[in-house]
Amino acid sequence: MSINLFVHPITNLLQNIIQETHAENKRRHEKKMAEINLIANSKLRDDYVRQLLLDKFLAPVDKAQSQIQSAAKHAQYMAESINYYYKDHQLTKEESRAVCEQFRFLAARIAQIDSLYDLKSLYHATTLFAHRMSEFKHSDRKYSIERAVRKHILDKLGDCIATEKNFQNRLSLINQTTIYSNYALNCDAFSKQLEDKKLACD
Repeated sequence: MSINLFVHPITNLLQNIIQETHAENKRRHEKKMAEINLIANSKLRDDYVRQLLLDKFLAPVDKAQSQIQSAAKHAQYMAESINYYYKDHQLTKEESRAVCEQFRFLAARIAQIDSLYDLKSLYHATTLFAHRMSEFKHSDRKYSIERAVRKHILDKLGDCIATEKNFQNRLSLINQTTIYSNYALNCDAFSKQLEDKKLACD
């Protein structure tokens, strides 16, 4: 990570962290592919590519979606709360505006999570953001911004990542949809054939 978290201004901090995260993921992928291409075993290449595809196509099931939306709601709550109680966190009015803007941006990005890849990337970015927020101390630890991010946002996103059952293979849903569509088309075709025969008999 080339960004110095405690030097970088709070404004656009998360946006820049996310950009850096995607760039780092791309560099790791390119390095991994270069290493795999040197290996004669095609199965290793296939397994790696398959995992990449699954990360892109794994969609949250209802339980995980509920946890994700709950994390997004808490990010919105944090924005509202800090706007009123910024002095308790040793924030200036200008800093609080920037922090609130970042929490609202975070809420929007969490709500848009649509794959395991999105979730992992945003979890990484939010972890770094929480570290930056540790600079602002509350007199009572249980009200600290860093703790709130960890407990009510990161923990929920982390549970979604850790539990495989929280995600379903969208590819299988596509296949199921294709099967049902083909079945429906076949039924329609068969019904039409029966109707044509009936008309012919009449």
